[in-house]
Amino acid sequence: MSVSSIGSAASSIDFSELRKKMADRMAEKMLKDLDTDGDGAISKSELAKASQSAASSSSSTTSTDGTDSSSLDDLFKAMDTDGDGSVSKSELAAFMEKAGPPQGRPQGAPPAGGPPPGPPPGMGSADATASSKATSSTSSTSGTSSTSSASSSSTSTDPMDANGDGTVTTEERMAFAYQQLMAALKRLGDAASESGNASTISVTS
Repeated sequence: MSVSSIGSAASSIDFSELRKKMADRMAEKMLKDLDTDGDGAISKSELAKASQSAASSSSSTTSTDGTDSSSLDDLFKAMDTDGDGSVSKSELAAFMEKAGPPQGRPQGAPPAGGPPPGPPPGMGSADATASSKATSSTSSTSGTSSTSSASSSSTSTDPMDANGDGTVTTEERMAFAYQQLMAALKRLGDAASESGNASTISVTS
């Protein structure tokens, strides 16, 4: 197989199809989390219930997304494209596809994998190695006490587990889905304002 044929095969990947599949999966999961009456669609009252769950789960943060009724109205209007008073799975998938994937990681999500952070500022690699050896010798001498304390303080890494108790409740699932929808609405608004700024710049220049 030649290099050019590999390149042409790679360029033929349909990223819009991949984006659509991801949006469909997200819509299916969100519908499952938000459709409390099981009718296959999200009503405004179900979205309001999720909004209240988001407000109560984020009471320790400064976010007000869960309590702002105008944001709730804007979100529902953006998703309910046919205006029938409920959001179907296809409307939800179309909304998520249009908004695109999240940039960065969602609030409360664990950091993505990658290399460990480097040494603190002002510490060279030799200092870092010596510090690492000192830490490992200290932890090996403390033995079982460090092991038992580590196991007793394990925390949940599930981004939906807002209180970190290791159990994701229905309310936490609803809150997480609502926060994802609000983030998608914000991405749509940001994209619209960026395109508006771009057109202003091109007209004035």
